[in-house]
Amino acid sequence: MAPASRKITLAQDDRGIAAVEFALVLPLMLMIYLGLVELSRGMRAAQKLDLVAHTLADLTAQQLTGGSNTGQAGLTEADITAVFSAATTIMSPLPTANLKMTISEVAITSPSAGVWQAKTTWTVTRNSATARPCQILTAQDATPVSFTSMPTSYTTVTNGVNPTVGPVIVADVVYNYSPGVHFEIFKWGSPPTWTMQRTSYAPVRNTYVPSHIQYFMTSGVNCQAPTP
Repeated sequence: MAPASRKITLAQDDRGIAAVEFALVLPLMLMIYLGLVELSRGMRAAQKLDLVAHTLADLTAQQLTGGSNTGQAGLTEADITAVFSAATTIMSPLPTANLKMTISEVAITSPSAGVWQAKTTWTVTRNSATARPCQILTAQDATPVSFTSMPTSYTTVTNGVNPTVGPVIVADVVYNYSPGVHFEIFKWGSPPTWTMQRTSYAPVRNTYVPSHIQYFMTSGVNCQAPTP
């Protein structure tokens, strides 16, 4: 075959074009795919954290026995440990070593006519979490997590309705989420971390007088010491 014919044949040869195009598009496709995987994983972590906060508050508020007298409710260290252990099951398979959890009882009282206030009764933490201080909490609609405040609906008249007097269980959870895919292409020395925070409220369920969950734990702070 003449040299000119070879040149024409070579120019018209399109074998391997699909492979070349695929090789060019593959990195972008992988980035999009891994990005979607990580986005769904992060959203799932956020959903799990919502459930953790709700579960911690709800399980604690349901305590009906264990008080110093018949008909009273109380929590021992074994009880609160069992409540906290629920978080590990809910967050699985995500790691929970950096899941900071705080459970507190906050009493809503009316010390004088037309005035309501929220004050921490007891608080217990896990994984080096911040405890709610033994003080009157500020009425403030702050974003989660605000350890020194309570939503204004608990201490102010809302739409003509007075706040409900009684104890409220407050669960505060903070989770540092890191993506599972490191994306080395972005030259990350270490994967970034996003802090997710949630707070959940649950009124104490029992109808005993006073409606209160007594403190018999050892790992927390009893703001009403030395009595339960």
